[in-house]
Amino acid sequence: MRWWDWRPLAGLAVGFLGAWAAGLAVQTSALLGLMVAVGVLLLTRLDGTPDPGWTRDRLDRRHGARGEVQDLAWAMVGRDGRIGERVLRRLREVARSRLARHGLTIDDPGTETLLGTRAVRTLTRTSAPLPTIADVAHTLDVLDRLGPRRATPTDDGAPADD
Repeated sequence: MRWWDWRPLAGLAVGFLGAWAAGLAVQTSALLGLMVAVGVLLLTRLDGTPDPGWTRDRLDRRHGARGEVQDLAWAMVGRDGRIGERVLRRLREVARSRLARHGLTIDDPGTETLLGTRAVRTLTRTSAPLPTIADVAHTLDVLDRLGPRRATPTDDGAPADD
């Protein structure tokens, strides 16, 4: 490959001579010739093929795999010290699942008795500001204590797990 190209020089000469022959002043002709040379230089250096883009390998992730936990942890805290919307959606999914096992939904009146006001407020918040990490930790603790199954009363009236 050569270190120089003749096309910009030819553009300079054609631009200068064309403008000078048209009756323009020498300085104006030189400036016009220089502009044509720069245009030719740009056109010879530009590559018309589009960038191929970045191909990203997609890995099959199983539910609950390490990558899912890592993604969730990364999205956990925003810049203002509050959780992200993605974490709040996931928390609501867990709460719906746990409450469904107990025959309740988040909107039922008995839910506040079972979970407490703070946890219900965290789960039902729909506007800014989003809950803090302490609110989410409290709600997770409450849902964890709730247990995976509904408690059924025994003969003596005390609740027992199935």
